[in-house]
Amino acid sequence: MSQLPTAALASEYSSIAKAYANAWSPIIRPMAQPLFKRIDLAKAETVLDIGTGTGAMLPDIRAAANQALIVGLDRSEGMLRRAQRVGFTTAAISDGQELCIRSQSVDVALLIFVLFHYPDPVAGLREVRRVLRKGGRAGITVWGNDPGTPGATIWTEELNREEASPDPRDPSIMQTDAMNSLEKLESLVSSSGLEVVELWSERFSHRFTMDHLLKMQLGCGIAARRLASLDAEARVRCTHRVTERLAELSEDELDYRPEVLFAVIRGLRV
Repeated sequence: MSQLPTAALASEYSSIAKAYANAWSPIIRPMAQPLFKRIDLAKAETVLDIGTGTGAMLPDIRAAANQALIVGLDRSEGMLRRAQRVGFTTAAISDGQELCIRSQSVDVALLIFVLFHYPDPVAGLREVRRVLRKGGRAGITVWGNDPGTPGATIWTEELNREEASPDPRDPSIMQTDAMNSLEKLESLVSSSGLEVVELWSERFSHRFTMDHLLKMQLGCGIAARRLASLDAEARVRCTHRVTERLAELSEDELDYRPEVLFAVIRGLRV
């Protein structure tokens, strides 16, 4: 029997946890940091980091909420092991759509680059509403207009040339298109019974080196997922051609410039 999409995603992330921690977390961490300037964590007693991944945001959460109990939740056991290595002593395996947290027990909930992995994002936000205390708030970051990492089209062309299989991820756990504008994100929040306090977007820049770009794409990106469908000879051939083409990119072409959307929200209680 095949795995459910969320279970398959958790298994995938467990298998790439080291590569993710080394190659991707350092890139996206600065892109989430503006959230901590807009959401008040100083007086929080309990902070829930939903989809904590490898725990990259722990130093930022701890700095902003130095008196709080910080709890990390993730569906992926392998990612949580990495999070525990960086100091997440309170962590648990939990599906974001069915949180293993008591109702009305959390001051602040964070969903940093995770909501788009929920088959039902509204259900996940309703769970956030359930666990928030009266007066509690939540912070969200998701991708807005994301052009993809440099060289993504090169990978697509060369993988197609080798007749690699499509991305094996189930579309239900890739919901970026459902929330990649401020209007869409606000609509999801409102549908869940939560209220937007503040909503904004920012554009970021990360300039890759070719070596780092290749390491990231081979370790934890869509290219790696599709490449795995090829036999060994085809993988070597494809990777060699991609490497040659990536080496021709200019410094400006190695600049990754995604848009990130942010929301600070609160529950609506009678």
